[in-house]
Amino acid sequence: MTRQSVDPRGRRNSERGTILLQVAIGGVVLLAFAMFVVDYGMLWVGRRMAQNAADAGALAGAVALALDNDDQSRSDGPAKTAAYRFATANMVLGETPVVNDPTTGDFTDVMFYKEAPAKFPPECKDAGCIRVDVHRDQARGKSIPSWFGGLVGVTDYGVRATATAWAGVGDTTDCLKPWAVIDKWDEHWDHVTDMPKDAEWTLDSHYDRYDDMGDPDPSITTPDVYIPPTKDSVGTGFYPYESDGKTFSKWYGLQLTLKAGSQKEIKEYDYGAGWFMALAIGDSTGKKDYKNNIKGCIGVDYTIGGELPLETEPGDAVGPTRQAVEQDDDSLIKKDPNAEWNPNLYGTGIGGVDKSAYAVSPRIVPVPLINPDALLDAAKNGRTTVTIANIMGFFIEGMTKDNKGVIGRLVNIPGLKASGTPTISPSSAWIKMIQLIR
Repeated sequence: MTRQSVDPRGRRNSERGTILLQVAIGGVVLLAFAMFVVDYGMLWVGRRMAQNAADAGALAGAVALALDNDDQSRSDGPAKTAAYRFATANMVLGETPVVNDPTTGDFTDVMFYKEAPAKFPPECKDAGCIRVDVHRDQARGKSIPSWFGGLVGVTDYGVRATATAWAGVGDTTDCLKPWAVIDKWDEHWDHVTDMPKDAEWTLDSHYDRYDDMGDPDPSITTPDVYIPPTKDSVGTGFYPYESDGKTFSKWYGLQLTLKAGSQKEIKEYDYGAGWFMALAIGDSTGKKDYKNNIKGCIGVDYTIGGELPLETEPGDAVGPTRQAVEQDDDSLIKKDPNAEWNPNLYGTGIGGVDKSAYAVSPRIVPVPLINPDALLDAAKNGRTTVTIANIMGFFIEGMTKDNKGVIGRLVNIPGLKASGTPTISPSSAWIKMIQLIR
Protein backbone atom coordinates (compact mmCIF):
# COMPACT_ATOMS: atom_id res chain seq x y z
CA MET A 1 0.00 0.00 0.00
CA THR A 2 1.23 3.39 -0.93
CA ARG A 3 1.10 5.88 1.88
CA GLN A 4 -0.33 9.29 1.01
CA SER A 5 1.42 12.28 2.47
CA VAL A 6 -0.38 15.26 3.88
CA ASP A 7 0.94 18.77 3.44
CA PRO A 8 0.66 20.58 6.78
CA ARG A 9 0.50 23.92 4.94
CA GLY A 10 -2.89 22.86 3.50
CA ARG A 11 -4.38 22.93 6.95
CA ARG A 12 -2.98 26.36 7.55
CA ASN A 13 -4.40 27.65 4.26
CA SER A 14 -7.89 26.21 4.76
CA GLU A 15 -10.74 28.81 4.57
CA ARG A 16 -12.99 26.84 6.88
CA GLY A 17 -14.15 29.11 9.83
CA THR A 18 -13.31 32.44 8.22
CA ILE A 19 -16.97 33.20 7.46
CA LEU A 20 -17.80 32.93 11.16
CA LEU A 21 -15.05 35.41 11.95
CA GLN A 22 -16.31 37.84 9.31
CA VAL A 23 -19.87 37.53 10.61
CA ALA A 24 -18.67 38.26 14.12
CA ILE A 25 -16.74 41.32 13.01
CA GLY A 26 -19.65 42.48 10.83
CA GLY A 27 -22.06 42.03 13.73
CA VAL A 28 -19.93 44.27 15.89
CA VAL A 29 -19.83 46.90 13.13
CA LEU A 30 -23.59 46.67 12.58
CA LEU A 31 -24.17 46.94 16.32
CA ALA A 32 -21.99 50.04 16.40
CA PHE A 33 -23.97 51.51 13.49
CA ALA A 34 -27.23 50.61 15.26
CA MET A 35 -26.05 52.35 18.41
CA PHE A 36 -25.08 55.40 16.38
CA VAL A 37 -28.21 55.54 14.26
CA VAL A 38 -30.80 54.59 16.89
CA ASP A 39 -29.44 55.67 20.26
CA TYR A 40 -27.49 58.68 19.05
CA GLY A 41 -30.39 59.65 16.81
CA MET A 42 -32.83 59.41 19.71
CA LEU A 43 -30.42 61.48 21.80
CA TRP A 44 -30.63 64.32 19.29
CA VAL A 45 -34.38 63.98 18.94
CA GLY A 46 -34.67 64.25 22.71
CA ARG A 47 -32.32 67.21 22.74
CA ARG A 48 -34.46 69.01 20.15
CA MET A 49 -37.66 68.26 22.08
CA ALA A 50 -36.06 69.53 25.29
CA GLN A 51 -35.05 72.72 23.48
CA ASN A 52 -38.60 73.16 22.20
CA ALA A 53 -39.88 72.84 25.77
CA ALA A 54 -37.36 75.39 27.05
CA ASP A 55 -38.15 77.81 24.21
CA ALA A 56 -41.89 77.51 24.85
CA GLY A 57 -41.42 78.17 28.55
CA ALA A 58 -39.14 81.16 28.06
CA LEU A 59 -41.39 82.75 25.45
CA ALA A 60 -44.49 82.23 27.63
CA GLY A 61 -42.69 83.86 30.53
CA ALA A 62 -41.63 86.81 28.38
CA VAL A 63 -45.20 87.27 27.13
CA ALA A 64 -46.38 87.41 30.75
CA LEU A 65 -43.63 89.91 31.58
CA ALA A 66 -44.77 92.09 28.71
CA LEU A 67 -48.53 91.85 29.06
CA ASP A 68 -49.29 91.00 32.69
CA ASN A 69 -48.66 92.75 35.96
CA ASP A 70 -45.34 91.10 36.85
CA ASP A 71 -42.63 93.11 38.59
CA GLN A 72 -40.25 90.11 38.78
CA SER A 73 -40.53 89.94 42.56
CA ARG A 74 -42.80 86.91 43.00
CA SER A 75 -42.04 83.22 42.48
CA ASP A 76 -45.74 82.59 41.90
CA GLY A 77 -46.17 85.58 39.56
CA PRO A 78 -47.60 85.25 36.05
CA ALA A 79 -44.23 85.12 34.27
CA LYS A 80 -42.72 82.23 36.22
CA THR A 81 -46.03 80.41 36.42
CA ALA A 82 -46.53 80.62 32.65
CA ALA A 83 -42.92 79.62 31.95
CA TYR A 84 -43.18 76.53 34.15
CA ARG A 85 -46.57 75.51 32.77
CA PHE A 86 -45.58 75.78 29.11
CA ALA A 87 -42.17 74.12 29.60
CA THR A 88 -43.65 71.07 31.32
CA ALA A 89 -46.50 70.83 28.81
CA ASN A 90 -44.01 69.86 26.08
CA MET A 91 -43.08 66.17 26.24
CA VAL A 92 -39.52 64.91 25.74
CA LEU A 93 -39.67 61.45 24.16
CA GLY A 94 -43.04 60.71 25.71
CA GLU A 95 -42.20 61.93 29.22
CA THR A 96 -42.73 65.23 31.01
CA PRO A 97 -39.35 66.93 31.44
CA VAL A 98 -38.08 67.90 34.85
CA VAL A 99 -38.39 71.60 35.67
CA ASN A 100 -38.30 72.71 39.28
CA ASP A 101 -41.57 74.39 40.29
CA PRO A 102 -40.78 78.08 40.91
CA THR A 103 -43.81 78.54 43.16
CA THR A 104 -41.92 76.57 45.82
CA GLY A 105 -39.31 79.33 45.89
CA ASP A 106 -36.78 77.27 43.91
CA PHE A 107 -35.47 79.37 41.02
CA THR A 108 -32.96 76.73 39.85
CA ASP A 109 -34.76 76.19 36.54
CA VAL A 110 -37.02 79.24 36.07
CA MET A 111 -35.27 82.47 36.94
CA PHE A 112 -35.01 86.21 36.44
CA TYR A 113 -31.77 88.11 35.89
CA LYS A 114 -31.48 89.36 39.46
CA GLU A 115 -31.58 85.77 40.79
CA ALA A 116 -28.61 84.50 38.77
CA PRO A 117 -26.92 87.29 36.78
CA ALA A 118 -24.06 85.04 35.62
CA LYS A 119 -26.52 82.84 33.70
CA PHE A 120 -27.86 85.70 31.57
CA PRO A 121 -26.42 87.70 28.69
CA PRO A 122 -25.35 91.27 29.57
CA GLU A 123 -28.30 92.90 27.77
CA CYS A 124 -30.65 91.43 30.38
CA LYS A 125 -29.27 93.64 33.13
CA ASP A 126 -31.68 96.48 32.36
CA ALA A 127 -34.41 94.53 30.57
CA GLY A 128 -37.16 92.04 31.28
CA CYS A 129 -35.57 88.60 30.79
CA ILE A 130 -36.54 85.14 31.95
CA ARG A 131 -34.56 81.89 31.64
CA VAL A 132 -35.90 78.33 31.65
CA ASP A 133 -33.81 75.16 32.04
CA VAL A 134 -35.34 71.81 31.06
CA HIS A 135 -33.94 68.41 32.06
CA ARG A 136 -34.42 64.79 31.20
CA ASP A 137 -31.24 63.25 32.56
CA GLN A 138 -29.68 61.03 35.19
CA ALA A 139 -29.06 63.88 37.62
CA ARG A 140 -32.80 64.60 37.86
CA GLY A 141 -33.78 60.91 37.98
CA LYS A 142 -35.46 60.86 34.57
CA SER A 143 -32.90 59.61 32.07
CA ILE A 144 -33.62 58.29 28.58
CA PRO A 145 -33.03 54.50 28.29
CA SER A 146 -30.79 53.32 25.45
CA TRP A 147 -31.85 50.61 22.99
CA PHE A 148 -28.57 49.08 21.90
CA GLY A 149 -26.08 50.84 24.13
CA GLY A 150 -26.78 48.42 26.96
CA LEU A 151 -24.89 45.73 25.04
CA VAL A 152 -21.72 47.69 25.68
CA GLY A 153 -22.65 49.00 29.12
CA VAL A 154 -24.37 52.26 28.14
CA THR A 155 -27.81 51.82 29.68
CA ASP A 156 -29.13 55.38 29.51
CA TYR A 157 -28.30 58.95 28.64
CA GLY A 158 -29.58 62.43 29.40
CA VAL A 159 -30.45 65.70 27.71
CA ARG A 160 -30.97 69.23 28.96
CA ALA A 161 -31.72 72.54 27.30
CA THR A 162 -31.90 76.18 28.24
CA ALA A 163 -33.60 79.21 26.71
CA THR A 164 -33.69 82.89 27.60
CA ALA A 165 -36.36 85.25 26.30
CA TRP A 166 -36.56 89.01 26.44
CA ALA A 167 -39.48 91.41 26.66
CA GLY A 168 -38.13 94.76 25.53
CA VAL A 169 -39.35 98.00 24.03
CA GLY A 170 -40.87 97.82 20.56
CA ASP A 171 -42.08 100.65 18.37
CA THR A 172 -43.60 99.06 15.26
CA THR A 173 -46.64 96.99 14.31
CA ASP A 174 -48.01 95.55 11.09
CA CYS A 175 -51.54 95.16 12.50
CA LEU A 176 -52.45 98.79 13.14
CA LYS A 177 -56.18 99.40 13.39
CA PRO A 178 -57.76 102.15 11.22
CA TRP A 179 -58.56 104.40 14.18
CA ALA A 180 -56.57 107.61 14.70
CA VAL A 181 -57.22 108.23 18.42
CA ILE A 182 -56.56 111.55 20.14
CA ASP A 183 -53.94 111.07 22.88
CA LYS A 184 -54.46 112.35 26.43
CA TRP A 185 -53.70 115.97 27.29
CA ASP A 186 -53.38 118.11 30.43
CA GLU A 187 -56.72 119.65 31.35
CA HIS A 188 -56.72 123.40 32.07
CA TRP A 189 -60.13 124.54 30.84
CA ASP A 190 -63.67 123.46 31.76
CA HIS A 191 -65.53 122.66 28.55
CA VAL A 192 -68.94 122.96 30.24
CA THR A 193 -68.55 126.20 32.22
CA ASP A 194 -65.99 127.84 29.89
CA MET A 195 -63.86 128.64 32.91
CA PRO A 196 -60.26 127.90 33.87
CA LYS A 197 -59.87 124.54 35.57
CA ASP A 198 -56.63 122.89 36.60
CA ALA A 199 -58.01 119.43 37.08
CA GLU A 200 -57.42 115.80 36.24
CA TRP A 201 -58.16 114.68 32.71
CA THR A 202 -61.35 112.60 32.67
CA LEU A 203 -63.31 110.49 30.21
CA ASP A 204 -65.62 113.50 29.72
CA SER A 205 -62.83 115.96 28.89
CA HIS A 206 -62.68 117.97 25.67
CA TYR A 207 -59.57 119.45 24.12
CA ASP A 208 -60.22 123.16 24.59
CA ARG A 209 -57.75 125.31 22.68
CA TYR A 210 -59.17 126.34 19.28
CA ASP A 211 -62.22 128.03 17.81
CA ASP A 212 -64.36 126.63 15.00
CA MET A 213 -61.92 127.99 12.42
CA GLY A 214 -58.97 126.13 13.92
CA ASP A 215 -57.36 129.26 15.34
CA PRO A 216 -56.35 129.71 19.00
CA ASP A 217 -59.48 130.82 20.84
CA PRO A 218 -58.77 134.10 22.74
CA SER A 219 -61.65 133.44 25.12
CA ILE A 220 -59.86 130.33 26.42
CA THR A 221 -57.40 132.01 28.72
CA THR A 222 -55.78 128.81 30.01
CA PRO A 223 -55.98 126.34 27.11
CA ASP A 224 -55.49 122.62 27.43
CA VAL A 225 -51.96 121.41 26.64
CA TYR A 226 -50.69 118.36 24.81
CA ILE A 227 -47.03 117.29 24.94
CA PRO A 228 -46.05 114.20 22.91
CA PRO A 229 -43.86 111.50 24.46
CA THR A 230 -40.11 111.64 23.81
CA LYS A 231 -37.08 109.53 24.66
CA ASP A 232 -36.80 111.43 27.96
CA SER A 233 -40.41 112.12 28.93
CA VAL A 234 -43.86 110.51 28.84
CA GLY A 235 -45.34 113.89 27.97
CA THR A 236 -49.05 114.31 28.73
CA GLY A 237 -50.26 111.21 26.87
CA PHE A 238 -51.22 107.73 27.97
CA TYR A 239 -48.25 105.72 29.28
CA PRO A 240 -48.07 102.22 30.81
CA TYR A 241 -45.27 102.59 33.40
CA GLU A 242 -43.99 105.00 35.97
CA SER A 243 -40.39 106.26 35.79
CA ASP A 244 -38.96 103.01 37.22
CA GLY A 245 -40.15 101.20 34.10
CA LYS A 246 -41.83 98.46 36.17
CA THR A 247 -44.64 100.01 38.24
CA PHE A 248 -47.82 100.20 36.18
CA SER A 249 -49.31 103.64 35.78
CA LYS A 250 -52.91 104.55 36.56
CA TRP A 251 -53.61 104.50 32.84
CA TYR A 252 -52.80 100.81 32.47
CA GLY A 253 -56.11 98.95 32.39
CA LEU A 254 -58.10 102.19 32.00
CA GLN A 255 -61.49 101.53 30.43
CA LEU A 256 -61.79 103.93 27.50
CA THR A 257 -64.54 104.35 24.93
CA LEU A 258 -63.35 105.10 21.41
CA LYS A 259 -65.90 107.30 19.66
CA ALA A 260 -65.91 107.73 15.90
CA GLY A 261 -65.64 111.42 15.06
CA SER A 262 -68.18 113.00 12.74
CA GLN A 263 -67.31 115.20 9.78
CA LYS A 264 -68.79 118.14 11.74
CA GLU A 265 -66.39 117.54 14.64
CA ILE A 266 -63.46 117.26 12.26
CA LYS A 267 -64.35 120.56 10.57
CA GLU A 268 -64.96 122.34 13.89
CA TYR A 269 -61.83 120.91 15.55
CA ASP A 270 -63.90 119.52 18.40
CA TYR A 271 -62.09 116.57 19.95
CA GLY A 272 -63.15 114.76 23.11
CA ALA A 273 -61.60 111.94 25.13
CA GLY A 274 -61.43 108.77 23.06
CA TRP A 275 -62.27 110.59 19.81
CA PHE A 276 -61.02 108.79 16.71
CA MET A 277 -60.97 109.30 12.96
CA ALA A 278 -61.81 106.24 10.85
CA LEU A 279 -58.95 105.82 8.40
CA ALA A 280 -58.48 104.27 4.99
CA ILE A 281 -55.09 102.62 5.54
CA GLY A 282 -53.25 100.09 3.44
CA ASP A 283 -55.11 99.52 0.17
CA SER A 284 -58.52 100.26 1.65
CA THR A 285 -61.10 101.41 -0.88
CA GLY A 286 -64.32 101.26 1.13
CA LYS A 287 -66.29 99.88 4.05
CA LYS A 288 -65.46 96.23 3.32
CA ASP A 289 -61.72 96.92 3.47
CA TYR A 290 -62.22 99.07 6.57
CA LYS A 291 -63.96 96.14 8.29
CA ASN A 292 -61.23 93.71 7.27
CA ASN A 293 -58.55 96.07 8.54
CA ILE A 294 -60.22 96.01 11.96
CA LYS A 295 -60.54 92.22 11.99
CA GLY A 296 -57.04 91.38 10.78
CA CYS A 297 -53.55 92.63 9.97
CA ILE A 298 -52.94 94.94 7.05
CA GLY A 299 -49.35 93.72 6.67
CA VAL A 300 -47.91 97.25 6.48
CA ASP A 301 -45.42 98.38 9.12
CA TYR A 302 -46.28 101.53 11.07
CA THR A 303 -43.73 102.93 13.50
CA ILE A 304 -43.99 105.45 16.33
CA GLY A 305 -42.67 108.71 14.93
CA GLY A 306 -43.65 107.69 11.41
CA GLU A 307 -46.39 109.14 9.29
CA LEU A 308 -50.02 108.01 9.40
CA PRO A 309 -52.17 108.65 6.30
CA LEU A 310 -55.27 110.71 7.09
CA GLU A 311 -57.53 109.67 4.25
CA THR A 312 -60.87 109.03 5.93
CA GLU A 313 -63.30 106.29 5.08
CA PRO A 314 -66.32 107.66 3.18
CA GLY A 315 -69.68 107.63 4.89
CA ASP A 316 -70.69 106.53 8.35
CA ALA A 317 -68.19 104.21 10.04
CA VAL A 318 -70.52 103.14 12.86
CA GLY A 319 -72.09 100.14 11.10
CA PRO A 320 -68.86 98.62 9.73
CA THR A 321 -67.14 99.20 13.08
CA ARG A 322 -69.83 97.30 14.96
CA GLN A 323 -69.80 94.46 12.43
CA ALA A 324 -66.02 94.08 12.66
CA VAL A 325 -65.92 94.34 16.45
CA GLU A 326 -68.73 92.05 17.56
CA GLN A 327 -71.35 91.22 14.94
CA ASP A 328 -69.72 89.25 12.09
CA ASP A 329 -68.84 85.59 12.57
CA ASP A 330 -65.15 86.46 12.28
CA SER A 331 -65.40 89.63 14.37
CA LEU A 332 -62.81 90.33 17.04
CA ILE A 333 -65.14 89.44 19.92
CA LYS A 334 -66.16 86.12 18.35
CA LYS A 335 -62.56 85.13 17.71
CA ASP A 336 -62.05 84.89 21.48
CA PRO A 337 -65.53 85.00 23.04
CA ASN A 338 -64.61 83.92 26.56
CA ALA A 339 -61.85 86.46 27.12
CA GLU A 340 -62.66 89.10 29.71
CA TRP A 341 -61.05 91.78 31.80
CA ASN A 342 -60.51 90.55 35.36
CA PRO A 343 -59.70 93.45 37.74
CA ASN A 344 -58.60 90.98 40.41
CA LEU A 345 -56.26 88.95 38.22
CA TYR A 346 -52.95 88.19 40.01
CA GLY A 347 -54.24 89.97 43.11
CA THR A 348 -52.39 93.21 42.40
CA GLY A 349 -55.27 95.57 41.76
CA ILE A 350 -54.16 96.21 38.17
CA GLY A 351 -56.09 93.45 36.49
CA GLY A 352 -55.57 91.77 33.14
CA VAL A 353 -57.09 89.73 30.34
CA ASP A 354 -58.47 86.46 31.67
CA LYS A 355 -59.99 83.28 30.16
CA SER A 356 -58.51 83.85 26.71
CA ALA A 357 -58.01 80.84 24.45
CA TYR A 358 -54.72 82.37 23.28
CA ALA A 359 -51.39 83.40 24.78
CA VAL A 360 -52.21 86.86 23.43
CA SER A 361 -55.90 87.42 22.78
CA PRO A 362 -56.77 88.56 19.21
CA ARG A 363 -58.99 91.10 20.95
CA ILE A 364 -55.86 93.01 22.00
CA VAL A 365 -55.22 95.32 19.05
CA PRO A 366 -52.72 98.11 18.30
CA VAL A 367 -54.23 101.58 18.01
CA PRO A 368 -52.36 104.74 16.96
CA LEU A 369 -52.38 107.75 19.28
CA ILE A 370 -52.00 111.17 17.67
CA ASN A 371 -51.21 114.70 18.73
CA PRO A 372 -54.44 116.80 18.64
CA ASP A 373 -52.48 119.89 17.63
CA ALA A 374 -50.80 118.02 14.77
CA LEU A 375 -54.17 116.67 13.60
CA LEU A 376 -55.67 120.16 13.60
CA ASP A 377 -52.69 121.56 11.73
CA ALA A 378 -52.95 118.79 9.12
CA ALA A 379 -56.70 119.24 8.70
CA LYS A 380 -56.42 123.03 8.47
CA ASN A 381 -53.57 123.07 5.99
CA GLY A 382 -54.59 120.19 3.80
CA ARG A 383 -51.84 117.77 4.86
CA THR A 384 -52.49 114.12 4.12
CA THR A 385 -50.48 112.59 6.99
CA VAL A 386 -49.86 113.10 10.69
CA THR A 387 -47.06 111.79 12.90
CA ILE A 388 -47.86 108.80 15.10
CA ALA A 389 -47.22 109.99 18.66
CA ASN A 390 -47.58 106.53 20.23
CA ILE A 391 -49.21 103.15 19.67
CA MET A 392 -51.21 101.58 22.50
CA GLY A 393 -52.62 98.12 23.02
CA PHE A 394 -56.40 98.06 23.36
CA PHE A 395 -58.32 95.05 24.71
CA ILE A 396 -61.74 95.25 23.09
CA GLU A 397 -64.64 94.52 25.45
CA GLY A 398 -67.53 95.42 23.14
CA MET A 399 -69.65 98.26 21.80
CA THR A 400 -71.63 100.94 23.62
CA LYS A 401 -75.41 100.55 23.81
CA ASP A 402 -75.91 103.01 20.96
CA ASN A 403 -73.28 101.09 18.93
CA LYS A 404 -71.35 104.32 18.33
CA GLY A 405 -68.39 103.59 20.59
CA VAL A 406 -65.86 100.80 21.08
CA ILE A 407 -65.23 99.95 24.74
CA GLY A 408 -61.88 98.58 25.80
CA ARG A 409 -58.88 98.65 28.13
CA LEU A 410 -55.43 100.14 27.66
CA VAL A 411 -52.84 97.33 27.77
CA ASN A 412 -49.43 96.34 26.47
CA ILE A 413 -49.20 94.52 23.15
CA PRO A 414 -46.54 92.50 21.33
CA GLY A 415 -45.03 94.20 18.33
CA LEU A 416 -41.89 94.68 16.29
CA LYS A 417 -38.73 96.74 16.55
CA ALA A 418 -37.78 99.09 13.77
CA SER A 419 -34.16 99.82 13.03
CA GLY A 420 -32.75 102.85 14.77
CA THR A 421 -33.31 104.38 18.21
CA PRO A 422 -36.86 104.36 19.66
CA THR A 423 -38.42 107.82 19.70
CA ILE A 424 -40.12 107.32 23.08
CA SER A 425 -39.03 106.23 26.53
CA PRO A 426 -39.55 102.68 27.92
CA SER A 427 -42.15 104.12 30.32
CA SER A 428 -44.22 105.38 27.37
CA ALA A 429 -43.99 102.22 25.26
CA TRP A 430 -47.09 100.03 25.12
CA ILE A 431 -45.51 97.86 22.41
CA LYS A 432 -43.33 95.03 23.68
CA MET A 433 -40.97 93.04 21.51
CA ILE A 434 -40.75 89.42 22.65
CA GLN A 435 -37.92 87.26 21.38
CA LEU A 436 -35.55 84.46 22.24
CA ILE A 437 -32.05 85.79 22.78
CA ARG A 438 -30.30 82.56 23.83
